[in-house]
Amino acid sequence: MQQDIQAISVAPNGIVYTNSPWDESGSEIAAYQGGNKLAVAGNTHGWGAAGGDAVAVNSTYLYAAMSIGNESNALVGADYPPQNQTWYGLTRRLLSNIATGAPFASGIGNSANATKNSFLRVSAVPSGADAGVRGIAATDAEVYVADTYGNRIVVYDAGTMRQLRSWSVASPGRIVIDADTTLWVISGFGSTAGQSVLHFSNTGAALAGTLALPAGTVPTALALAPSGQLLVADNGPSQEILVFNKSTSGLSALAGTLGTRNGIFHTVKGTPGNWRFNGITGIGFDQSGNLYVGQNGEGPRPPGSASVGEGAVLESYGFASQALNWRLYGLLFVDSGAFDPASPGNVYTGSKRFTIDYSQSTGNEWSYAAFTLDRFDYPDDPAFHLTRGVRGEPMMRRINGQPFLFALDPYAHYLSVYRFNASEEEIAIPSGLLAQNPIPGNWPAGQPTYGEWMWRDMNGDGVVDASEITGNPSTGSTVGDGYWWVDSPGNVWLATPVSGIRELPLQGLDPVGNPIYQYSTAKTFPMPAQFTRLGRLVYDATNDRMYVTGFTAANPWNSTLWKEAGPLLARYDNWSTGSPTLVYTIALPWNTQSNPQVTTVGLAVAGNYIFVAELYTDRIDVYDVRSGQAVGYMTPGASVGGTSGWVDVYLGISAVERDNGEYVVLVEDDARAKLLMYRWTP
Repeated sequence: MQQDIQAISVAPNGIVYTNSPWDESGSEIAAYQGGNKLAVAGNTHGWGAAGGDAVAVNSTYLYAAMSIGNESNALVGADYPPQNQTWYGLTRRLLSNIATGAPFASGIGNSANATKNSFLRVSAVPSGADAGVRGIAATDAEVYVADTYGNRIVVYDAGTMRQLRSWSVASPGRIVIDADTTLWVISGFGSTAGQSVLHFSNTGAALAGTLALPAGTVPTALALAPSGQLLVADNGPSQEILVFNKSTSGLSALAGTLGTRNGIFHTVKGTPGNWRFNGITGIGFDQSGNLYVGQNGEGPRPPGSASVGEGAVLESYGFASQALNWRLYGLLFVDSGAFDPASPGNVYTGSKRFTIDYSQSTGNEWSYAAFTLDRFDYPDDPAFHLTRGVRGEPMMRRINGQPFLFALDPYAHYLSVYRFNASEEEIAIPSGLLAQNPIPGNWPAGQPTYGEWMWRDMNGDGVVDASEITGNPSTGSTVGDGYWWVDSPGNVWLATPVSGIRELPLQGLDPVGNPIYQYSTAKTFPMPAQFTRLGRLVYDATNDRMYVTGFTAANPWNSTLWKEAGPLLARYDNWSTGSPTLVYTIALPWNTQSNPQVTTVGLAVAGNYIFVAELYTDRIDVYDVRSGQAVGYMTPGASVGGTSGWVDVYLGISAVERDNGEYVVLVEDDARAKLLMYRWTP
């Protein structure tokens, strides 16, 4: 299942076509039916090509929004835009085989593949501008395109792709064609002043029937039900599908809704389930009256955003019966997993909680239990303002028995802290943030212009107030691109690249329930002599053991190894005494001259074993904690096709020992946008 859905189109036979600008494994444009994936369009991933935000089909063709760039002016020739420019438009594919282009006389692009001359350029804009097409609708005769950037609807001949006519509409989005050939169009896409649904003839004449949307509605998708009713997906707080009846004068007032009020945020907040929507991006019907809903945990990406959402969900319901037909999940990307210390059957990712039933068969152990990110009640969550707009790599800790989520951005520059309480149910409440450097951009107000800083939510409102920000007066400078780690009691550790290791001991919880950290109580430990640069650390507080990876004089760091953990691992006992004892070092797999390179990227320790993730080579190396000796390695099995993508984040591996002696290891699979779970009993 793809990791993001920005739009869907449903054929009469129930095949659902999807589109998104980016899927890590190349499934930007795909087809599904009956809960199965049928096909991938391809040629929308890399070499300047990307998917888009709209899709439509008629009886012959698929029309999908896409863009063509030139990879920062590295690609030249007729297939690519000139320097400092990007093309936005449509790719036309044969419905019988969406991997094959349907060329036309004015078509351009992709001369070296099966989609040659099947791209229609709608806009040519300066690089960095977002001119993505946000709506497409098609009949066998005509194709209607929302040129959102150009503030117009453009109509093309469905066969020749020649422009027939156009008319002005402010920031048009989704389009649906009614049975009488009139059009319903979302206007004002991306506007903070509100959006509306307008009614036009197929020649652009404004018609009666502009919808009276309830206050707070954010319309994101449109569909015509078999009954003739117009459906409008609302990505505002209601997270419902609004149903409007027609009348001779246009449309009457709202006739009803589909879905649970507030969607996934209805009681119990964060719990997924039937009709509990979360970020609807597309709706549609087949000829049998089944409703299809595409979601991504966020809604359509804002103009200029490179977001891939917070997890794709594609589901089908009987419109009359209200029964679920099927559902597909693509929930994780650039995300890792962490076990709840109170139970290895609970796994938290950046914005999800999963339950694991270890008695089930391979691949069927997991269930999606909760969505922990609340964009309505906590819009100032650091997750929305840091790199990629996701929480990323989690560590779950229990402090005084209470759960806390600590999350790293993919590059480990920032450590976000979240608390839980009964009134917010499954939602992780923003509690704190520790930053090695200022966050680029205008958020948050009050952060230092240089150097380290931290925030604690002293008033408990989840908003990063300037008065709650503290800089580090002792350094006044950055500490480099270090690596954060939180030990089991809740103390925060930072492996700086070249300035040693620092501990911020937990100072208890404040009256709101936030963990307290202070620069004044920091402890600094010198760089261990075995290393010239540090990569990762794991501190075992129970046994006062420190595990460190990094680079050495024999295998030095360079900028091409920016995400690697390093070629050496060392264990030190009695770490906190100030006179730690080196117990052993392990030469980790390392060959930067091979193809693929053999390097390390992640470290986890559980029970009697150390687990080290290799970056490019599908391997998890296992060592005995007691002796440092190699035990063996793990590789992907048949249940996942014997393959895994790169581990593309700093904290991409975690492990736990269950009470029965089994070890469970979770590893980020970047290319396939999921987590792999390894189960091993020594």
